[in-house]
Amino acid sequence: MMVNCPDCKKALIEFDLGSGNYHCSNPSCNFQYLELMTGKQHRKNVKTEEMESAPLSNSLDKKPKRILVGLAIESTLLNMGHSIFDKVTTKLKEDYNANVFDCLENPQYLKKILERNFDKNVHEVVAKSIKTVLGEFAYYSSIREFLDELNSKK
Repeated sequence: MMVNCPDCKKALIEFDLGSGNYHCSNPSCNFQYLELMTGKQHRKNVKTEEMESAPLSNSLDKKPKRILVGLAIESTLLNMGHSIFDKVTTKLKEDYNANVFDCLENPQYLKKILERNFDKNVHEVVAKSIKTVLGEFAYYSSIREFLDELNSKK
């Protein structure tokens, strides 16, 4: 089912298949998401949008997004099991001298570790779970880009 944004008319994206929540892919649009089941429309707070577009605030705003993405990764990996969490965090440190909080800027680190060390099903479940946790924040371009890279088939 193709649903378009009521504000900018771009196609809406269903972040968690079957959820009925469709998010706008246009970062400059104030429309955030649509609950298809109820018809309720959610829009960004104008103050949030203004803060995001200011250059100084973009650099200050990066740290909370890094923490948000890092915690989403940690939570997902721990829910999958401590052995998976330990293996991923160890490989991040060994291969890239990084941790889960560095994955916002370098999603390919996590993607490559999942591809090399686990079967395809584990990679897909981890990516889907992270997408579910972060889906409501996908109107931020940096988080949307992280999710797109993590879920890309390259």
